[in-house]
Amino acid sequence: MFSTILTSLALASTTLSQSDASDISDALRTEIETMRAAYGVSGLAVSVVSGDDVILSEGFGSFENGPVAAQSQCGLYSATKALTAFTLASLIEDGDVNLNARVGELLTDSPEGWRDIPLWRLYNHTSGLAMIVTQEAFSGIAEDPEAGNTAIYEIVRELPLDFEPGAHSRYQQSGYAVSEMIAEARLGQPWPALVEQHLTGPAQSNDTVYGQITDGSKSVPMISSAGGYVTTASDMARIFEALNAGLIANRDFLADLLTDPAYMQDNYGLGVILEDVAGETTIGHRGGGARANLRYAPQAGVGVMTCTDQVGNRELTIHVGEMVMRALLSGEAPRPHIASLLYGSEDASAQTLVTLFEREWNNSDTRYGFEGSEAVLNALGYDRLEEAPAEAQTLFALNTRLYPDSANVWDSLADAQLALGEGAAALHSMRRALDLQPGNPYFQRRVAEHAPD
Repeated sequence: MFSTILTSLALASTTLSQSDASDISDALRTEIETMRAAYGVSGLAVSVVSGDDVILSEGFGSFENGPVAAQSQCGLYSATKALTAFTLASLIEDGDVNLNARVGELLTDSPEGWRDIPLWRLYNHTSGLAMIVTQEAFSGIAEDPEAGNTAIYEIVRELPLDFEPGAHSRYQQSGYAVSEMIAEARLGQPWPALVEQHLTGPAQSNDTVYGQITDGSKSVPMISSAGGYVTTASDMARIFEALNAGLIANRDFLADLLTDPAYMQDNYGLGVILEDVAGETTIGHRGGGARANLRYAPQAGVGVMTCTDQVGNRELTIHVGEMVMRALLSGEAPRPHIASLLYGSEDASAQTLVTLFEREWNNSDTRYGFEGSEAVLNALGYDRLEEAPAEAQTLFALNTRLYPDSANVWDSLADAQLALGEGAAALHSMRRALDLQPGNPYFQRRVAEHAPD
């Protein structure tokens, strides 16, 4: 019954009957609670929207300040960039922003090396601008409520580019500070006001706001397009509904813009990370050490937001978001992540976890999902590396069997082998990593350091 309901939902974004919506909500709610308990996360807020239907908009468990409800506030951190992407789509559709304009045209006092950088490179981390957050002066700017983006610009413009624009993609915030400064100067409003005008206002989501507070009053917005927003489950549901209704921007226009390969590098677009889920292109972002995760499938009209206030959350927000999105897009019953089985095991020995994992991995009827399991096994291994390197080696070795073409897992195995004094085996693993990524300077350096003279 439930699979049939989900299949029809995946084929078309239509209004569900009350009973169908209730069945879907109950099934998702059960799996979310199962995962939250297994991951040991105290509280989680979740929004799920499909077409015209709010499937879930509620809280699970408790945040530090009390039980989680649909109106409980939580931070988006870098997932704020997804809000920026939606706002940017509206600004572009209205003709207020030209992505192909050059920085030299937009900032007449910009350095010579910046002149030919198109505006869109500031949003997808390929501009080459120096990373502001690693500069010594940044802490002083961050603590000054009157500093703003101009102070960041004055520092970054004096620094050489980290790389030739377009040569690489490196996650940083400098491009957002500069693009935000440009937008504010040209449109005459601070970025949060533009977000309210183009996104949260049309969605009537009054609790999604820039949350930087100093001495009880809001400071001058600074890199507010890259982080610092807070939201609630109910507010995010309204934003997803507004996106589906075309109140932010025409949905086809938004989908084409934010998935356009011309603005992408390494699966990163205009403020969004692109991921394929069940054959659908989804856009979104995570933030705060996985304390927040926002993902939207514009063609299908499916949106999911998960957030927690717990720092050590084992990426529950990521796995719940993927589980929900996959169920709604594929028409299959929701499947908790394999990490739920591992984290919930009473016997946490490495060999027991390997046995449990392999049993489900080889089971064609498994009820678990495995997306991102390489990272889960790696994290479990590093949890044990210092005090139990043999246990870590067992988990890393499983990863090399499952993902033999991942340089990262071979590098991790080398760490455990070194901790166990197995130098020759560690060098072999390092060379496997280097063979898979021959141009990686880190792997080159490791092999050179451990190779015999």
